[in-house]
Amino acid sequence: QTTHRGAALHTHPTAQPAMGGSASTLEVPGGGTEGYHILKLHLNSPGDRAGLEPFFDFIIAVNGVRLNEDNDHLKKVCAENIDKPLQLLVFSSKDQSVRQVALVPSNTWGGSGLLGVSIRFCSFEGAAENVWHVLDVQPNSPAAAAGLISNTDYIVAADALLDSSDDLYMLIEKHNMKPLRLYVYNSDQDRCREVTITPNDAWGGDGSLGCGIGFGYLHRIPKKPRQAAPP
Repeated sequence: QTTHRGAALHTHPTAQPAMGGSASTLEVPGGGTEGYHILKLHLNSPGDRAGLEPFFDFIIAVNGVRLNEDNDHLKKVCAENIDKPLQLLVFSSKDQSVRQVALVPSNTWGGSGLLGVSIRFCSFEGAAENVWHVLDVQPNSPAAAAGLISNTDYIVAADALLDSSDDLYMLIEKHNMKPLRLYVYNSDQDRCREVTITPNDAWGGDGSLGCGIGFGYLHRIPKKPRQAAPP
């Protein structure tokens, strides 16, 4: 174990597979490693009702057309099919699987957009590697105050882009004594939640969070069988 300012850092560089393991172990119909990443999902929206998962899901095709370029095709198809079912092909970085999702665009669901999702076109290559495992939450620490749970919590996103292992630690350093919003997946509950934590290097214990953070092959989200979306 080495210590990084802001949290204890556990890494296992020799156990790391090659980047792109998600693409090499799973054949994506149409090829390529790009898609529309679901960043946010509004409650009771068409995307929510279809069972899309924020942070983990990438829309890679719609009605049989591969979405491997950042253009208006998805937007156009949705606008042309309001209140009609679309067939999406979705890659999950959590499950390392591709599934079919039926989604009905709507302009009357009660929120903005036809799908109720925020998306970003990017690569899903190596997406499963960018998670930070919460370990050893100390009593009375900033991590404990924020409700982080040892061993079953995984930090999957923040308001800033997290593309490499060091990005989270740099973000923690910049937010000493300032609120930091994180998005955390819990493997027991199988859901994501928003967590606000205030790093404090003078809280009275180790680091500014008061927990360990594991990164690497041995600290990835455990795979679970996917449950079907409710009708």
